[in-house]
Amino acid sequence: MSEEIKVKSLYKALRIMDCFTVNQPELGITEISEMLGLYKSNVHNIVDTFVKAGYLEQNPDNEKYRLGMKILELGHVISSRMNIRQIMLPFMQELADFTNETVYLGTPSEGEVIYLDSSSPKSQLSTRSMLGVKAPMYCTGIGKAMLAFLPEEVLHTVVARGLKQHTDNTLTDPEKLKEELAAIRLRGYSIDNMEHEFGIKCIGMPILNTKRQVVAGISISGPSLRFEEDKIKEYAVKLGEAVRSIEGKL
Repeated sequence: MSEEIKVKSLYKALRIMDCFTVNQPELGITEISEMLGLYKSNVHNIVDTFVKAGYLEQNPDNEKYRLGMKILELGHVISSRMNIRQIMLPFMQELADFTNETVYLGTPSEGEVIYLDSSSPKSQLSTRSMLGVKAPMYCTGIGKAMLAFLPEEVLHTVVARGLKQHTDNTLTDPEKLKEELAAIRLRGYSIDNMEHEFGIKCIGMPILNTKRQVVAGISISGPSLRFEEDKIKEYAVKLGEAVRSIEGKL
């Protein structure tokens, strides 16, 4: 049984904030009400309070609401202590230039991956900002790499939420996923074989602290046609060298 919510009104308000995503950055009162099954009057009162506090703002053009600058301020507070990003970015850029592919940095977040940054080869245009973007753990290279070395209760949480089929290659059988995670622990790196997006392959590794606990994950991602078996092994060696250097600096 999940832990009892002690301040239900606060929990309800925070659920409203969770409705705003990269795909749905602006929402109206009716939309939020339907998403959460709350009365519109209740939603309006909470949203109005968030607006007054600076956590939400209203778009004057369509009268919908979006996250306010106060959220950005809090994000900067978190970013200021993310020393791991500062440590990893030079290694990420080196990997991106060596492989000519995109390198991602992520960390575990309640059974999902939350991306902290990405690096593109200098020969290519920069990719979009990944800060704060979330993805499933069970079907991404960076997610499976971390999930394989996280406590088993995290896997239970992921499985309990359901293993949604994203492509024909997505592992939706919990037993097959467990077998895959065991294989990752043996070889030291994960492979996303077009399990989250068709045509995209990734290899990933976890970043561990001195207590051998997962603090982050790193992956190399690109078009599947460029990720043949020999390339995967070559990139895995290079990725392992970077990870060992990063862990030595943490």
